[in-house]
Amino acid sequence: MIKAKHSVWFDILFNFYLKRIFRKHFNQISILGNIPEPDPSLPLIILPNHSTWWDGFLIYLLNKKIFNRLGYLMMLESQLSKYQMFSGIGAYSINQNKSKDILASLSYTVSLLNQSTTPPPLICIFPQGELLPWEIRPLGYQRGLEWILCRYGDMVNLLPLAIRLEFKDEQRPEVFLKFCENYQFTDTTFPGIEWLEKIQIDLLDKLSHSIVNQEKGKILLQGSRSINKTLDFIQNRISN
Repeated sequence: MIKAKHSVWFDILFNFYLKRIFRKHFNQISILGNIPEPDPSLPLIILPNHSTWWDGFLIYLLNKKIFNRLGYLMMLESQLSKYQMFSGIGAYSINQNKSKDILASLSYTVSLLNQSTTPPPLICIFPQGELLPWEIRPLGYQRGLEWILCRYGDMVNLLPLAIRLEFKDEQRPEVFLKFCENYQFTDTTFPGIEWLEKIQIDLLDKLSHSIVNQEKGKILLQGSRSINKTLDFIQNRISN
């Protein structure tokens, strides 16, 4: 497997580069609803749906803007082997084609949770295990999280997250994020992966409802001026 190898300099450069890319490709990135406050003394595992190529980068942005922890993200080895520089911002691999490799990646995740950093690390795991359409039901959650919690043994923050890209009245799409409440579990108190999948489906439905109702949220990042905004500006100048 490919392990994470955090690089301070690459992280600085990538953070700058990613913000420029986000502003170029999206009208804005917003969080709808409340932003939970996980226990700062416990590791944080973020559990998003996985329906776009951008999801891992959005987690990176969330960590920089809100949680500010040493971040890690489990990524398919077929992808990380092509873009190994992402290990410099905390990506590590999992090869789902071999049971031995799966166990190695899950064991490595446990070792990350055991790090003595302040605050403890943030780890992003996509329970679906692959990129799937946003509308798919059931979500097809895998059971790796249960294995991780069992081997770790101590309490962690578990934070489900819903992500959706939507074209509205702008040239570029908007990104909408919605958190569930933060849960704190050990392996003995975790209700199970079926419970987690139901929680995530409910969260996805709530996010969809919030978007339809045009709820306003916290803007995490504003995109650059789009073509329609430029045309509106020119039209107003001509009219005046």
